[in-house]
Amino acid sequence: MNPSMNAQASVSKNEAKEQLKLQLADYLEHQPESTRTLHRWMKLLEWASFGIAAIVFIIAMVLSISWASLPRTEIIPAAWFALPGSLSLTALLIGLHALILKAYPPVLWLGSAAWRASSPAALLGKNSAFVTGGEAIGRGWIFIIGGILLGAFWGLFAYASWTANWTLLAPLINILGVAMGIGIAASILYAMYQKLFKSR
Repeated sequence: MNPSMNAQASVSKNEAKEQLKLQLADYLEHQPESTRTLHRWMKLLEWASFGIAAIVFIIAMVLSISWASLPRTEIIPAAWFALPGSLSLTALLIGLHALILKAYPPVLWLGSAAWRASSPAALLGKNSAFVTGGEAIGRGWIFIIGGILLGAFWGLFAYASWTANWTLLAPLINILGVAMGIGIAASILYAMYQKLFKSR
């Protein structure tokens, strides 16, 4: 691996993050005070949603460690399946935040790399940048719909684990297995594509 290429990639990521910060700050500067106030409240709610996910993680860890003293061990997988379900709240809030601001990304505390990877444009192989207007609203709706779907899926998984409902668990496990297989294959192909065309 070439150290100079890693340094250049790090510098360009930092420059991209700084550019996104400046674009968001400039956009917010031209918004009314009520929009800026809502922006501050949405950031607090998004941090709180991460706090909820952290609490769910801690509960799942404690249950996993003290499994021998539990009257029902079905609660352990239910708690772990509730963790990604709790993160869907963050996706919902980010989508709502983008709708309120009519700008995407609405916050940068995850870093520009996370926004680029999670953006709908990145999934289509396009460059993800700061956008406003209709495109930002579209991305906000994608986050909201994705958050609802992920929350419903993982919530159903947690419920089926809690109740040991194998009629419901079997298709959910199949869906998860297929999705993971496709995701792993896609990430391997994408890494090969990057290495092949970046080396030229």
